[in-house]
Amino acid sequence: MTAIDPETLILCPYEKTCSGCQLLDIPYGKQAESKVSELRALLGNHGIQTPKHIDFLSAGAAYLRDRLDFSLQDGRLGLYGKNSREIVDIEVCAQLSPELQKWYTEFRKIKWPFTKGSIRLRVGPRGERGVWLDFANIDIKSLLDEQNILRELQEKTFVEIGQRRKIPVWNGSEFKLKDPELNKWFTTWMNKVPVDLFCHVASFTQPSLKANTFIADKISAWVGQHPEARIIEFGSGIGNLTLPALATAKSVLACEIDALSLEGLEKTVLMLPSELQKHADKLTIYRGDFQKKILQDFSQFDGVLANPPRSGLMGFLNPLESLKAEQRPPFFIYMSCFPESMAIDMQRLQSFGYELTELAILDQFPQTHHYEVLGLLQRK
Repeated sequence: MTAIDPETLILCPYEKTCSGCQLLDIPYGKQAESKVSELRALLGNHGIQTPKHIDFLSAGAAYLRDRLDFSLQDGRLGLYGKNSREIVDIEVCAQLSPELQKWYTEFRKIKWPFTKGSIRLRVGPRGERGVWLDFANIDIKSLLDEQNILRELQEKTFVEIGQRRKIPVWNGSEFKLKDPELNKWFTTWMNKVPVDLFCHVASFTQPSLKANTFIADKISAWVGQHPEARIIEFGSGIGNLTLPALATAKSVLACEIDALSLEGLEKTVLMLPSELQKHADKLTIYRGDFQKKILQDFSQFDGVLANPPRSGLMGFLNPLESLKAEQRPPFFIYMSCFPESMAIDMQRLQSFGYELTELAILDQFPQTHHYEVLGLLQRK
């Protein structure tokens, strides 16, 4: 964990206009204290007993993000203004890693032939550059017809276009769009061994490669307290939590609704480093909407690993209610970027006989109100 200087202040020329950061005027040490107090109060208001100590994990007070989602509006590139639907034109951002800032600076030189759209820039584990252009269909067509911008982009970066993440390909006379392509855009760890995760520029990943090491370490440590555990995972995505758990677990059933994410996970497992290939047979992948219906018998598992969307676990927890106390999995690991829905789920888990024994904040979003929470619940 990076040492926190309690008096650190991050300077930003857009502090008064950009809505991206809300806490720039507060020293970083005070931000840490406030987030810990806020989480403890939130859980307490839901009747949840919290551990005496809440870990605060930080990779630094700024310059962490390796992906950026921003908007194009009338030639301006940036984020929405405070109390405004107008885009603030941003040249530099204290949230960006140095590699991403350099890529963003170069990207800003492009002159677009239309007025609005959404864009994601990404930097991969070895500095690979990617861009996802999420524009209206009519603007995508104009981009394909214009040709020069795409030619320029493809000299610098890997390009994905639209909600279907299509790849533009030059056939000698025009651009055509081909099916999505999986590449190594993120990294997790299995027992300290780095594992490249195959996904798309547009895929959901954690925002920071540097901060993600803390997540992998926590999952490994908590699963390691229950060696040879049979685990069911809700919301596996591309496998960022799956693989750290798999390194120690006896088996993992990874449940996910998004087919493109599961394609990435399947390729990642297929391409595991030779020293980790022995773990591949321990993973089973299952696709379905597990917020609404779960068919598995929870009594067949020793642990649950959950990283749900902002809406929380919803119907995923229903099968636990019908089990006797001794049939419920002995431990439950919960990770969330939305503590409000997490508190509701933890309140329900507490009623099922689980106790929150370890709790950590990962501050992936310094200078903002947001943070990631990881909790370990043990069956009493």
